[in-house]
Amino acid sequence: GNIRRAEHFIGFMKKVVEHLKARLRSVAGPNGGVRSETPLAFLHRMTNGTSLEAKPLRFAYSRLSSLLRTLQVSNLDDFNALTDVADFASLLATYSEGIAK
Repeated sequence: GNIRRAEHFIGFMKKVVEHLKARLRSVAGPNGGVRSETPLAFLHRMTNGTSLEAKPLRFAYSRLSSLLRTLQVSNLDDFNALTDVADFASLLATYSEGIAK
């Protein structure tokens, strides 16, 4: 998907947030529990569950920063949670194979 247009990017981030919320609900549920998985497995599950592509995830943080600057948002603290999600998505897509040891 193309995240250049603000509307597309907002929809993109909405899918990412909804996926993370669903994952957190499944961990907190009665049959839930902490699950350990590799970044690649997490990314694979996210792309399959949301039908998003991995490549645009790499640019989520920079695209959000650009959008907030363009909109001249003065109180960036209001967007800390969304910034953290975008940062997580960017790191996940960038280092899906893990970090070399």
